[in-house]
Amino acid sequence: MTDTTALPPQAQMMQFLTAKWVSPTLGVLAELGVADALADGPRTADDLAKQVKAHPRSLYRLLRAAASVGVFAEDDGGRFALTPLADCLRSDVPGSMRGAVRLFNAEPMWAPYGRLMHSALTGEPAFDDLYGMDIYAYLAQNPAVEKVFLDTTVEFYASAAPAIAAAYDFGRFGTVMDLGGGVGYLLASILERSPSARGILFERPSVLAQAEPVVADRGLEARIELLEGDFFASVPATADAYVIKSCVHNFRDDQALALLRVIRRATRPDTPLLIVDAVVPPGNGPHYSKFDDVEMLAVAGGIDRTEQEWRELVTAGGFELRQIVECTPMAYLLEAWPVS
Repeated sequence: MTDTTALPPQAQMMQFLTAKWVSPTLGVLAELGVADALADGPRTADDLAKQVKAHPRSLYRLLRAAASVGVFAEDDGGRFALTPLADCLRSDVPGSMRGAVRLFNAEPMWAPYGRLMHSALTGEPAFDDLYGMDIYAYLAQNPAVEKVFLDTTVEFYASAAPAIAAAYDFGRFGTVMDLGGGVGYLLASILERSPSARGILFERPSVLAQAEPVVADRGLEARIELLEGDFFASVPATADAYVIKSCVHNFRDDQALALLRVIRRATRPDTPLLIVDAVVPPGNGPHYSKFDDVEMLAVAGGIDRTEQEWRELVTAGGFELRQIVECTPMAYLLEAWPVS
């Protein structure tokens, strides 16, 4: 790909503007399952179109565009093949990002950007202005989109879980409760590294139903308790450490503060809260969290926070932030201990 810093400013700006063309192109190819159809070897667009039920010439044009940025590759015979980037679009490989590509290009996720000015002027999510409800109410009413959302969450949890479990000593706690822990990938990874620990997965009933096979597949049925609940209402005071991953950034400050105070009521002086989330770095350098924060602004209504903003939030919630551990470039563990 072109090194944009070597281009004139106008050319760099044009590359930024045309970046919007790439994501929906990949989204269509992911939705059609083209990468899966190429798993057995190169094929022409005409051949692929028959399998994925697409218009042949249109599919060729999408594939050619994707190949120009390294996703797929076309040979002299007009056949397209997988590349390492295209492998990310397969549904049957470790580290698959097909769900994420589909979610990022689902209409409810990109349409709010047409009203981003609303968020800039009001501080309110463009999503709510567009659909008349927040993202969570929308997902509850649209099961097909919710499934893609949950599948993407599972992908992110599964890929990051081992690194998070390895980055911190969870083994010193007898019982670890994962609040809003999805289908249990992170909690399972923690327990696999801490054989004497037990876990509690605290989630909504619909999510716990999907967690059961994950827990069973990892052979952890005897060590993980599945517990229904709403962490905005109450949290059981039955753990030696509480983990909450990729949740707090979904909420604006007043909501996040209310959540931390609910958790604080459940903690003892020797019971930490371990927040796994993004931390926005200082300076002008590029970082995932800086545009994820715009996503929070436009769609979810939440905030990706700097270290100072995290410190202020956890202090107001009744905790002291003692350390921040980088687990992955996108996930940091914030160790917060209760204070009187």
